[in-house]
Amino acid sequence: MKLRINLERLAALPAAEQARVRAELLELEALRRANPLAFYEPHAKQRVFHAGRDPLKAFLGGNRSGKTTAGIVDDLIQTLDPDVVPEHLLPYKHFQPPFYCRIIIPDLTNTLDKVVLQKVREWAPPAQLAGGTLDRAWSEKQRVLTFANGSWWQFFSNDQDLDKFGGAALHRVHYDEEPREDIRKESLMRLIDYGGDEVFTMTPLLGMSWMFVDIYEPWTEGRLTDATIVLVDMDENPHLDAKTKERALAGLSHEERAARKSGRFVHFAGLIYDTFDVARHVHPELDEVPRDAPLVLLGGIDNGIRHMAAVLLTFLDADDVLWVFDELPLQGLTVSAVAEQFLDRCARWGIRTRFNIIDPASRRTEEQTGRSIRDAYRAAGVSTLLGVNDRLAGINAVKERLEGDRLRVTANCTELIREFKRYRWARQAAGENEAKETPVRRDDHLLDALRYICMSPTVRPKRPSLTPSQTLQDRILRANLERLNGTAAPEHPLGGGIFA
Repeated sequence: MKLRINLERLAALPAAEQARVRAELLELEALRRANPLAFYEPHAKQRVFHAGRDPLKAFLGGNRSGKTTAGIVDDLIQTLDPDVVPEHLLPYKHFQPPFYCRIIIPDLTNTLDKVVLQKVREWAPPAQLAGGTLDRAWSEKQRVLTFANGSWWQFFSNDQDLDKFGGAALHRVHYDEEPREDIRKESLMRLIDYGGDEVFTMTPLLGMSWMFVDIYEPWTEGRLTDATIVLVDMDENPHLDAKTKERALAGLSHEERAARKSGRFVHFAGLIYDTFDVARHVHPELDEVPRDAPLVLLGGIDNGIRHMAAVLLTFLDADDVLWVFDELPLQGLTVSAVAEQFLDRCARWGIRTRFNIIDPASRRTEEQTGRSIRDAYRAAGVSTLLGVNDRLAGINAVKERLEGDRLRVTANCTELIREFKRYRWARQAAGENEAKETPVRRDDHLLDALRYICMSPTVRPKRPSLTPSQTLQDRILRANLERLNGTAAPEHPLGGGIFA
């Protein structure tokens, strides 16, 4: 809290009154120096953050929204002796000293010295630091801050090797800005002994990262219930100057402004299927597959134990609309188990697929068994045709159907719908003039299955038929023109496929 003093009004007071006011101000300054936390007045969103008692709490805020201050103050509330914590902050304390905390920051130079330690200097009561000052309590060599009651904080950076993050049992890991996923997983192991918590104070500048997939989206969907997540706009910090804010935000793209001002996860590089619209493309779940459907297909990818075996059930109606009416996102199953579940699902629908389209990589022979994944599916009762694995052409085929309103997904295909919302182009390095269009290779298993289906000649638009009068030269010329115009369908001897 900063006191705003009207010096003109102070000077207008009688001399005795001025002396009394100045004495009170000096007393307040002495109190502030002894315990700065007594003057910490959290804004509304900071109070929600401090009040969280879940094992995970996150302050997702724009720049200058008060996230680092809230994080360091919350760490101090847990670290200090209870009789030192001001009365208005005491309800937020749920750990007792000694309290062991690890703070992971972007780097150990600028961020540590100019941001984090500066916040400690600003808010920590000096008497609670070992030796009575920050300089005495701080070990530059070990990067450890020690407190008089035996508590300590250790500092690591997001660019350190993973083997540095083992060791101590901790009450808390505080991530100031988003950590690497492997660091987070290793840090979770440090919290087991004390039943510790995780704290994130960050601006989501990495786009739809692991943090979005594993924490933020499950929380918004109600699947992550033991977490406190607070979204804070820069405007919700009452201590910022409006003109300075606008000057800082000027020139930012819409996406970067959403992240830097409002703390929102955004696709910096752009969604691949940006025309996918839930209201337009998602339809109610079917009770049964229409009996007059001329074609039923199966698609899937990434078979095996480590990767998802993603299976889609689709049919093409008389109006050339491709319906995706069921999905099987299967994890950690063998080929025979996947095939069994697929056949069981077909039996439930009372259907028999006409074509099963599989990733062409499935034809590779395994050294240990001497047979391919495709052979294993055939042995399990599922015959397959090889799909076309031209990724960009397949993405284009899916986009054509979306844009032409010739692709519909039923509401029970929740994982496919989720992938549509996440699938994005990779963010290219700065200064790259002609960046290659490359999708981020995650959140795409069922979309790959859909891509194989859309590239099947049974689903792709038919090419104009060749008349008997055309000579071989005419046919070669037409084929070359189609290829140049991008209308040539991929050559495929049978026209179908499924898994990968």
